[in-house]
Amino acid sequence: MNSLPPTLLIVGTDLAGKDHCANVLADAAHKDGIRLERRRGAFSARPDRRRSSEHKSRLRLGMERLFLAILPLHLPVLPYVCALLIWWDIRRFQPPASGTVMVVSHTALRLLAFALGHRFERVEDIRLPLLVDRSLRRIVPATGARTVVLDIDHATRAARLAGRRRRGTLDYFDRYMGIDPLRSERIERFLLWLGTTYLQATLIENNDLGDSELLARLLSLR
Repeated sequence: MNSLPPTLLIVGTDLAGKDHCANVLADAAHKDGIRLERRRGAFSARPDRRRSSEHKSRLRLGMERLFLAILPLHLPVLPYVCALLIWWDIRRFQPPASGTVMVVSHTALRLLAFALGHRFERVEDIRLPLLVDRSLRRIVPATGARTVVLDIDHATRAARLAGRRRRGTLDYFDRYMGIDPLRSERIERFLLWLGTTYLQATLIENNDLGDSELLARLLSLR
């Protein structure tokens, strides 16, 4: 592995395998002596060495539960909130002095897809407010990010959900995405649309890829 893009964003819905994808790339970079700084949830986030997001604090789980409980109240304004979060994030973004910054997931993008999945049935029906459209169009010019968007089948999601249940690490979003297959597939489809439309994202179907094949897909981005 000779090089990586300066900024790499890995996005996907719950249980899509974002952490595993990041770990495969981070291990390969470490082996080859390439500096890779991991951040989580935002371009401007602090460095984060955690290899998994499964073990969440009680506070984080409580916030997830509250978010879902009052979803009908804030859903109409959620796209606008996401747009403001994106603007704030890219305004504060500072790449590392050297090497690559790898952003594992992006909270605002995921929440935007989540909101759209509750308001529209088809990609063709989506109408984004001007503020949201403009914020999305600023991401690539402001960060130079190359983006990977992970796609999985619902059967894969169900199997990974069962694995987390056995480990006792299910969170509220995991459960929510597992309850309604049609809704979860719609949210995932809308996240894919956001990634490919606004971020020129590369799609990776992450159902049963081995580590070597997954790494090869990731290295093709440079």
